[in-house]
Amino acid sequence: MIQQITPASRALTEVKILAKKHLKACQAGDAVALDKLASLMNKQGLTQLDIQLKHCQSVLARELGFTDFNHCQRVLSGQALIGEDLGTLFHNRRCDTLLNHWFSSFDEAQAFLNQSPQMVLLPYKKQFFVVNGPDYLDALGLVLNDPDCIYCTWLGSETVAGYEAFALTLIRHKLT
Repeated sequence: MIQQITPASRALTEVKILAKKHLKACQAGDAVALDKLASLMNKQGLTQLDIQLKHCQSVLARELGFTDFNHCQRVLSGQALIGEDLGTLFHNRRCDTLLNHWFSSFDEAQAFLNQSPQMVLLPYKKQFFVVNGPDYLDALGLVLNDPDCIYCTWLGSETVAGYEAFALTLIRHKLT
């Protein structure tokens, strides 16, 4: 059975909104916003006047752990399939010191999760890792409105609201 990840349209909308805000800040000459695009501007020979929405979307998508904005759209819109690169949105180096359990297949990770209460299964590129939910949130410094949303499976459609809330929180955390 081919499994697709749950769409997180609110999270994708948030990335688009943040990219538009970033573009406006660049157009206004905001030094911090322009600094985020400096590498891209140098590489492509762009000036402040040349910056377009697609440039801001690309930079933000890379900050979130995707290869480009198309990759970001594919994952957050729910078009990505298990086995494809799902990016690194759900991983953070701050959590490397935690006891994380890594798996190369979703089925192995799911089997481990079924035996481990208070654990959370998350994607990382083409792999999967299972972490203790409260420890993971503490390491990230995240405070969630609904702490149970981290326990929602990002696979299937029965938990769209929880998955969206968690993805949205991670996006805001990484980009602000």
